[in-house]
Amino acid sequence: MDPTSLAFSRNNPLVMDDLSDAIFALGPHIRYIAYGSGQSIELSQREGVLDASAATSDFFEELLVNPTLLTIARQRGNLDCGGLRHVIVGYGNFNQVILETHEGHLSVCVELDRDPVQVAAQLADMLERRS
Repeated sequence: MDPTSLAFSRNNPLVMDDLSDAIFALGPHIRYIAYGSGQSIELSQREGVLDASAATSDFFEELLVNPTLLTIARQRGNLDCGGLRHVIVGYGNFNQVILETHEGHLSVCVELDRDPVQVAAQLADMLERRS
């Protein structure tokens, strides 16, 4: 699968809500979901998350950090690694799974007791089915 073929529609809030609902439906191990496209960031967090990051911190992670990580990893992956599937950042309290889309990125925060590679595969499948 070519990750650049993954897409979500930022112009249709119902599609975004539908995708967010489907991702949260994966289970309580999904802490938050973010969509980023240029300067536009949409965040949604599950109620009752322990050790949650500050909303301002999450916003700047989605605006600056995750797009930068994706750019660096994509450029390296395109040299001779067969491209980029996803990036996983292992923070102290959770794992962050980040995937590129046509219009930006999808970022999903996952509890530590779940396999982030499995979650990344589930997310890629959801995005592919919606493209």
